[in-house]
Amino acid sequence: MSKIANYDTLNYDYRKYWKNREYENKSEHIALDSLLKGNEGNWFIDIGGSYGRLTPTYYEKYSNPVIIDYSLKTLQNNYEYIKQNYPNTILIAANAYNLPFKDNTFDGGLMVRVLHHIDRPTDYFKEAHRVFSNNSVYIQEYANKKHLKAMIKALLKFDFTIFNKEPYQQPTKENYEGARKGSNVPFLNYHPKWMKETLRESGYIVIQERGASFLRLNLLKKILGVRLLLLLERISQKAFSWSQTSPSIFVKSIVNKGDFKTSKNSTLEDILVCPLCKGFLKIEKESAHCKECSKKFTKSKNIWDFRV
Repeated sequence: MSKIANYDTLNYDYRKYWKNREYENKSEHIALDSLLKGNEGNWFIDIGGSYGRLTPTYYEKYSNPVIIDYSLKTLQNNYEYIKQNYPNTILIAANAYNLPFKDNTFDGGLMVRVLHHIDRPTDYFKEAHRVFSNNSVYIQEYANKKHLKAMIKALLKFDFTIFNKEPYQQPTKENYEGARKGSNVPFLNYHPKWMKETLRESGYIVIQERGASFLRLNLLKKILGVRLLLLLERISQKAFSWSQTSPSIFVKSIVNKGDFKTSKNSTLEDILVCPLCKGFLKIEKESAHCKECSKKFTKSKNIWDFRV
């Protein structure tokens, strides 16, 4: 298995992926608007947030939103747009396995359309758990292994492995999303039971699930149009999320950390640590130096690069 697709390698523009996916995009906004209703706080992290596609769903709810992404170029290319429309948003290039933040920092967070590229999900869940404060809200989206279309196809072939709880490596189907053509990058689909069990074992209390993109069929897009599809999508999310048959599922959880208290930090410098050793960073204008492991990090075109 090759490493996770690196969008910087081939100058992959993730915006192009969403150019003709208005229905899917707005379906996910509908789900997040529902799941984040009534939530608010100080620090919020959008892990793999790319060009800020989902920023409208949380920006007005949290004082200090942070978008992290492994693609430095994506953050640099979209910096002006994001800061113009969402000025309080902080953009940082980082690896999801090694987050450059102090323990107990974030009051909320999400990861959408990223987990399928994470080849060590349990390691990621533990690292994310570290930076969340007790009772913070975390929303995890994942590609559903047993969505309706997949189950029908499998049953017609008498293939019952679709009901196994283990993650499923989906064939690329010529969609390499920023990886070189022919690359065998992780593209994992998950069983709902596996996801809930793994989140609970990692310290998250699952409180709600929300299906999304119930009507993700090109034929329906052509026949019904986006406006009618989104009306039906709203109805489907409310009525059928319990069925766990949608291609995409959002899981809302509460981070359980016992008696740990939230860190009361007000600036970016207050929450940053070395992503490698979690040591103290001496931060200057365009560079940061770890006093523990001597690792150095730089700021490039307004974006801190903490990738390791």
